[in-house]
Amino acid sequence: LVRYCSDDCKLIHKSQHSEECRERAAELRDELLFKQPEGTHLGDCPICCLPLPLDLRNCTFAMCCSKIICNGCRLHANQVREFEASMDYLCPYCREPAPETKEESDEQKMKRVAANDPFALREEGTEQYNKGDYISAFEYWTKAAELGDADAHCKLAILYNNEEGVEEDRGKE
Repeated sequence: LVRYCSDDCKLIHKSQHSEECRERAAELRDELLFKQPEGTHLGDCPICCLPLPLDLRNCTFAMCCSKIICNGCRLHANQVREFEASMDYLCPYCREPAPETKEESDEQKMKRVAANDPFALREEGTEQYNKGDYISAFEYWTKAAELGDADAHCKLAILYNNEEGVEEDRGKE
């Protein structure tokens, strides 16, 4: 945009700059409209320190260390190196071997739950919810929400909306 020295100058010279001003205003609007956020509620990838994508299909949860890792780091930082060296899969963050059985995976998750890891608490709550145990899901999600997990707040809202595992409060209607 053009900066004029006075209102009189603006009236005299505006016609010379109108096209440039219109283009620059459109650029500024597009920049503001399409600018990527500096971060998400998920935080940053602990390896590359870039904001994690909002679409969780583009990142992976490592149960061993309870870290969310972007697929770029998971695929490039780990799998390429492992393929070239014919190595077994290791977590790209903590370098622990991946659990081979469901029991090992559950054991790792329960270690993280015992350590009050919000993501592990939310995942355990989701597992309990899928089993139909809404009261346990409520307890896990409440603890995760208290520890700052935004998705746990959303899941609690769904429980309240569906009146699953919580009492109906008719007094506020």
